[in-house]
Amino acid sequence: MGRSRIPATILCVEDEEFLLEELQEELSSKGHNVLTATNSDEAEAILAEYRPDIVLCDVMLPGRSGFELLNDLRDGDRLAETTAFIFLTALSDREPHLEGLRAGAVDYLTKPVDLDLLHLKIENTLAFAHRLREGMVPLGEPLDVHLSRREEQVLSLLGQGARTGAIAARLEISEHTVSHYIKELYRKLGINNRADAARIAISLGLSATNRT
Repeated sequence: MGRSRIPATILCVEDEEFLLEELQEELSSKGHNVLTATNSDEAEAILAEYRPDIVLCDVMLPGRSGFELLNDLRDGDRLAETTAFIFLTALSDREPHLEGLRAGAVDYLTKPVDLDLLHLKIENTLAFAHRLREGMVPLGEPLDVHLSRREEQVLSLLGQGARTGAIAARLEISEHTVSHYIKELYRKLGINNRADAARIAISLGLSATNRT
């Protein structure tokens, strides 16, 4: 019996517009939430706000290469441990593949993209990450919830017992914006009160961490 597909958030970093659109359409058709960037700077800005399950990244990008992007993210501790990096490249030589793996990529795909192979690699990567989360997250807590960096910050402060005004002041955003984030957290986590939000924050180790 085949495995059920696991929907995910995937960041595609590709400067070829046609290929980027193709990847977005193909992955979206499988139920994934797809973020897109055309260079390393755009990708880094997105990763400051989101924690995708997978980054599918071209190597030959304008400005910083995909290798340089991954190295910078690792060196600056700006890439979540749960985010898998897969390089997409026209480089078929052995050395570039080794360089990408040394930088911390989990896999490689060569152009032109074999879409069947792409889906299998993504499915395998997600299945492995899912098993890890099952072992890391307490039983009964949500396993497949994708929070932005700001949502994690709000959840962390809720775990510390902060009220809306205090959260707004701490994050330097409006109380209206904080209320919006709290509403989204309730929806994503399937809860309806601050006590449950604080419990989840504590169980996920967010309440004791300064994530601002």
